[in-house]
Amino acid sequence: MNRIDDLKTLCQMFYQDTNIPFYLYQNTELLFAFPDTQLACVYPPARYRDALFENAEAISYLFTDYGILYASVHASTPPGLWILAGPVNHIPFTDSDFHHMYADYIVAQEDRAFFQGFFQFIPPVSLTSFLTKMLLVNYIVNHKKLELSDILKPDSGEISAQHVEKTYEQKETFTHNNSYEVESLILHYIETGNIDGLKNMTFTDAVIQAGVVAPTQLRQIKNTLIVMTTLATRSAIKSGVDTDTAFQISDLYIRTAEQTNDPATLNALSFQMLLDFAGKVQECFLPGTSDELLLRALRFVQQNTNRPITVSDVAEYVGFSRSYFSTYFKEQMGFSLSAYILRCRLEESRQLLQFTDKPLSVISSYLCFSSQSHFQTAFKKQYKITPLQYRKNPALHGKGLLPEER
Repeated sequence: MNRIDDLKTLCQMFYQDTNIPFYLYQNTELLFAFPDTQLACVYPPARYRDALFENAEAISYLFTDYGILYASVHASTPPGLWILAGPVNHIPFTDSDFHHMYADYIVAQEDRAFFQGFFQFIPPVSLTSFLTKMLLVNYIVNHKKLELSDILKPDSGEISAQHVEKTYEQKETFTHNNSYEVESLILHYIETGNIDGLKNMTFTDAVIQAGVVAPTQLRQIKNTLIVMTTLATRSAIKSGVDTDTAFQISDLYIRTAEQTNDPATLNALSFQMLLDFAGKVQECFLPGTSDELLLRALRFVQQNTNRPITVSDVAEYVGFSRSYFSTYFKEQMGFSLSAYILRCRLEESRQLLQFTDKPLSVISSYLCFSSQSHFQTAFKKQYKITPLQYRKNPALHGKGLLPEER
């Protein structure tokens, strides 16, 4: 078998394993494409192919303007043989992506259904995962082991030069980045659930001197929102907000920000995001403790309100006997573990009552109450109103505190 046949088989096997399109070129002539059923309209555009092949490195990659990724491996022998892989995307291709791609690939109207179907079959792949696959391809083709760090080589000299120049400008104009102090205050308000503190902050340019992290005002606002959302998510989790809940909120705000192109709307969205996280912390019923063992138990209960867990289950999860851990929990927290399990279920029922139209029977069953009447009795004892009264007017309820905490 000759060299080209070997590389053809390699491309075919990688495609079959990954569902990522693979192409074998000799100079600029396409020899083979996998899958071999594709139309020419999905082939890598010439400008991306040429940019990759002009690179002298064994492995090269590039991002398109809309975030899609291609990579290539240059076979050392014989000259002029290239393996090209892609495109891939870290998240599934969107309608906006396809709008850009139709123009970029010059896709005729009659081919667009095939084009979209072809790319929707490609799995989402991260940059590091994609490049790791290319490292393996390179090792097989060129018998040379490279590391990710050999491919991901930022121009540190350029960054350093920009840093020195920026520092000089700031000192000359007496402007200093105070975003750390402002962020620290904001995150403190989130960690403590202090909604009023956030509302009373003055978010003006005269107060906040932040760095420039984007080429346009719109992108600057979006990037800042994404950074603050990430920090707020961590702060909320630190204060006891369930991890899944916190990341769901984070994903929602970031997705919404990316779909919004009005600066005023984005600023309002950013402020609402901070308030929402602070509100979640304020509502959070995770008692304050730095004991890692207790934190694991508390979060286990939070994440399993829809399972019939018992005190024994929680004790087993953290690796202790029921009797020992029950006593330890009560001594450290001031209330029993069984009372906390009940409170977690009731707090979740409050969310379901307020934000869904699920019947009481479904909610009580979902949260593992022995019966609907048991759920109603426990809810009224905790909040001093019935579930239906709460659903009609959530503002009537008090905080879901244990009797020992009132």
